[in-house]
This record gives sequence, structure tokens and C-alpha cells, in this order.
Amino acid sequence: MIRRNQDQQKSKQLTTKTLKYIFIGGGRGGFELISSATANKVLPEYSVICKEDDHEHINYSEKIKELLEKNDAAYSVRKKLTETDHEIIRKIRPDLIFVFGWRTMIDPKLNSNCRYGIFAAHYSLLPKYRGFAPMQWAIINGEKSTGVSIFRIEEGGVDSGKILIRKKILINENDYASDIEKKLTGLTVDTFISLIKKKTLNIRSLIKQDESKATYTCKRTPEDGRINWNKSSSEIFNMIRALSYPYTGAFCFYENEKFVIRKAESGKKNKFIFKGIIAGRVIHIDETGIEVLCGTGTLKITEWDIANSGKTEIPSVRVRSYSDTLL
Repeated sequence: MIRRNQDQQKSKQLTTKTLKYIFIGGGRGGFELISSATANKVLPEYSVICKEDDHEHINYSEKIKELLEKNDAAYSVRKKLTETDHEIIRKIRPDLIFVFGWRTMIDPKLNSNCRYGIFAAHYSLLPKYRGFAPMQWAIINGEKSTGVSIFRIEEGGVDSGKILIRKKILINENDYASDIEKKLTGLTVDTFISLIKKKTLNIRSLIKQDESKATYTCKRTPEDGRINWNKSSSEIFNMIRALSYPYTGAFCFYENEKFVIRKAESGKKNKFIFKGIIAGRVIHIDETGIEVLCGTGTLKITEWDIANSGKTEIPSVRVRSYSDTLL
């Protein structure tokens, strides 16, 4: 943990015209937020940075640490809050705590140590898609829109607190996860920086969620990305888009080797009515990819990775026969 000296802290308290906050979170969103906070000179009093899981490709916690260290800002890196963090929060008594890119439950009792409370950013239009991976599940389910909700963490269940701000974005039919995440991250960061520059929050404007409209999601694991070719081409395409880079990806097997599909599109024969179907069978091959038969419709795969090799290729480099089947 790194701490600013007392003179620096007093100087900041005397000159700041923004709300005093503590940041809890990480990932790309956390990195973008701390980057923007640095540029706008509105750094948090203290940060708890989320440590990544072993399977994640990018170590954003290190990037966030570097930013905070350059600005002599206090932080710790963990997967869950500790009593030490609680004690620091009680001593600082911030106006608010902002949670963005955190993965474990936070005790609502910490609200009593803040002027306004603990607020979290969630990538859905609450009360829809409460829980894990809401952005990915929205794409998988073919939703036409999603958004970000900034809500107060309260007693009553996951992501169920009163909403401070809710903003919507569209999901275009060819948007991949990285496209949607970029939109949501930018929207969240801009909204929070604007919020933190105010001297007060109007918590009377908090909106209670309609429990009758609440929906929930479960946690996803990398193994959940295996493609079931018996599903429709649109369902499979949605999963490929939802799990694309920087996430672990939708995958299949060919000749006992695992391939992670990075890019795909509707097949030329997607509208054909097939009466003889072997799901996963290759039905067309050209220099730009392979077309695969699904339970309904077809999908053209234009780019895949050989699992754990870091090598990307066009599938038709190795798939050469109409007798070949992806599993």
C-alpha cells in the first residue's frame, strides 16, 4: 500500500472543489476511470484495485497501480475488501465510494461511513440483468440495447439498490464485445467525472427499482464458451460476438484441436432451407473462411485462434474438405 504524506493530503483538501471519494474496482473500466481522474485532477483519496483472475489476458491492475504511484495516491490490490480497507474508509469518511469493475460483495453497512453512500456502476439497464457478465449476456440474448446504471449499494440483494443515473446505448447487430464495452466504459467514466466535479449529490432523486421487472444472470466460466452447433446461426453468432477479445472466446474443436473463434458473419446460404443437417459440417470453403451448417442457418467463420498458441489464422488454411465437421 502507498500513502501520500499528510502535507499533500491537507493541500488537496484545501484546494479541491470536488466530491471526496474512494474508488473500488479495476479492469479496463477502472483503468479508464483512473486515467480520466488523473487528467481531470480528481484522484480518489484511496483505491482498492481488483486483482485479475489467472485466465485473464490483460493485467489492468498493474496499469492502474502505475498511474496511482505516479501521482503518489494511496491504494491496495486485492480480490476482496479487508478489515484494513474498512478502517481506512472509516478514517477518510468520504462523500462517496464508487465501485466500478469489482467482483465480490460489498457490505452496505459501509454507507454509514460516507456522506452519500456507496455507488456502483453496472453494465445494464437495471433492474434488468442483475448479476454477473450483464453485457455479455445481453449480447448473447440478442438484445438491441443495454446501458449503464449507477446505483447505491443497499440491503436487499445483488444490484437492487436505488438508481442515481441510468443511460442507454444501442447494440448494433455486428457489434462485438469490445465495441459495446468501449461505449459503456466511455459513458460510465464521463458520467462519473461529471458527477464527482459537483459539490453535492441530489440523493433525493434516487429511483427505487421495480422488483417486478428484475431479471438475473449467472456467472460465466471459460468452459461455457463451447459452441453447440445445433443452435441457430444467430444464437451462435451472438455468443461469438459476446465472448470475443478481450474475453476468453467462443470455441470449438477440429481434429482434436481447440480453436477460439474471433470473427464470423452470416453465411451466404443462411436463408437456405436444409432438410439434411449435420450440425457443424463445413459446406463451403474459400480464401476468406469456411461456412458451417448450424441447427438453423449457416455461419461463416473468417478468423480463429489456435488455443493457447497466440496464433490467429483464416480457418480455410487448414479446413479443406466438405466432409469436415467442427465439434
